[in-house]
Amino acid sequence: MAKPIDNRKDILLLLLYSPGMCDEINEPISGRTRLTKLLFLFGREALDHFRSGTSITHKNFYEFFPWDFGPFSKEVYDDLLFFSLRGFIESDPAGGEDALPEEAAEWEKWTETNDLASEEGEMEFQEELFRLSEKGVTFTRQLYDQLTDSQKKLLREFKARTSKVNLRALLQYVYTNYPDQVVKSKIRESVLGHYMV
Repeated sequence: MAKPIDNRKDILLLLLYSPGMCDEINEPISGRTRLTKLLFLFGREALDHFRSGTSITHKNFYEFFPWDFGPFSKEVYDDLLFFSLRGFIESDPAGGEDALPEEAAEWEKWTETNDLASEEGEMEFQEELFRLSEKGVTFTRQLYDQLTDSQKKLLREFKARTSKVNLRALLQYVYTNYPDQVVKSKIRESVLGHYMV
């Protein structure tokens, strides 16, 4: 019997597993900040269309709050660490991509509040490409195979759209469309630039 799709971690795994702009299973996603904003947007823009036939609700999805660099969820970072330590998610340095300063700042904020991160010695920020390991692919394939064609299409289109733009453009989209999540942002002016009134 297949495991039911019933919590936020399932969505994280499914987004990593899903094809994206290259239309290949398990296309990597670059950086924790992108993954955080991607999951924020999924919750706001795609979850209601996706959740039919699953037990996913807004109550058991990621909880976001306005923070120094826009919407943030400590749970995203916690789940990445959880799956990395269990061999479901692996990461490689994101060669050639310039990390934005806010990515390092988000990382530092999370490590300050997470004892396990400190114990694991993961204190130095490095931009990473996240993908499922072979073990993660095997597990997540069972979840993915339960999805309807429309759910698979939604995941593929969402991942392609949010992965192909550079991070600054993704942040501009979030900042422009979700002003309630950027009220505490320290980078609001630099992200929005000429968009500000």
